[in-house]
Amino acid sequence: MQLRFSPDKWLALFFLAFALFVIFVWAPLDTDTGLVEKVRRKFVVGDAMGPTVAGVFIAIGSLLVFLRSGTAKSLSSENVFWLTALFGLFVLSLVTMRYAGPVALAWTESGYRPLRATAPWHYIGFLLGGTLLVGGLTSLAKRQLSMRDFAVGFATALAIALLYDLPFDDLVLPPNGDV
Repeated sequence: MQLRFSPDKWLALFFLAFALFVIFVWAPLDTDTGLVEKVRRKFVVGDAMGPTVAGVFIAIGSLLVFLRSGTAKSLSSENVFWLTALFGLFVLSLVTMRYAGPVALAWTESGYRPLRATAPWHYIGFLLGGTLLVGGLTSLAKRQLSMRDFAVGFATALAIALLYDLPFDDLVLPPNGDV
């Protein structure tokens, strides 16, 4: 008996394999610490936490796509436009996330680097890039711009930032560790 999967199921299997690779191979081999480390009787986020959490979300998404009923048809020009718009939004969001903090503090004498781990400065890039990403994705899906979508994006980015930042005193939100 031959397995006949639709293209979306093959895509789901590909990303499930990629997620498992990230979780079990890439993150452990690329980082020096585990998910959470105990340093001086205090728990701190390990280097492997971010990539592992991302891999788990990719795995969940790929399993949901695989279990979904229905079949995908061939790639159309509308699909190509959608993928191009998504790629452009991802690039714009990541560039905003990376450069919003340094640009916001370019006028100061000391610059961004000394302030990158202090509130509210370490939230600037993450919140602006995250708001742009979530609001933009929602707007693309609905095919209309709405301030409500960007407000939800801001609340979502803030919730994620606080979930990462509040439990750990020495965590630097991405991409501030590289700035």
